[in-house]
Amino acid sequence: MIVTCPSCSARLRFNEKALSPQNPTIKCVRCQTSIRVELPAEPAPAMEDHTLVDKPIYQPTEVGWIIVHDEYTQAQTLPLQLGRQTIGRASVSKPCEVMIQSQDRYMSRLHLVIEVIKTKEGAYKYWLSEHPDCTNPTFVNTYPLKRGTTLEILDGATLQLGKTKVVLKTIAAVGNARKATDTVVHSEYLKTVLF
Repeated sequence: MIVTCPSCSARLRFNEKALSPQNPTIKCVRCQTSIRVELPAEPAPAMEDHTLVDKPIYQPTEVGWIIVHDEYTQAQTLPLQLGRQTIGRASVSKPCEVMIQSQDRYMSRLHLVIEVIKTKEGAYKYWLSEHPDCTNPTFVNTYPLKRGTTLEILDGATLQLGKTKVVLKTIAAVGNARKATDTVVHSEYLKTVLF
């Protein structure tokens, strides 16, 4: 879940399941303000009934991962969720949903947008475009991403943000974050495109 700090407007991501219903507060990492979070109400216990009830369909919270796989940047596994999320260099002043810890000055703080959608058949599609504020190059499997285009990317695609390379792993291909990380860490680095 993501909330915005009312004091400094920082966007904060946290796991709502880790909060206590008696004290649903988090602290802003930027200004240390305590923020009360409205937790979803717990469903009332079902009464004994012998009628058939449709069970809710399981919806994973993580539907893919961006794994930093670069010779010069620390390995990181960052989750993707359904919907639009911006990927970029970690920043306090311009936070985004998927922040990569990197010193790469060629990676924008708001670099890419990945939108994950679920099809009628239940599969996930991953659509990539540059963020409108991005001023640095992006490459997909060593080919430049043209400004203004939206591209469907598949499992195993290597994205180069500035000079930093990341790999997309999908839930359909690997199932969980640990397998995603293991698969990528034990693969060869794609060559870095020089610009």
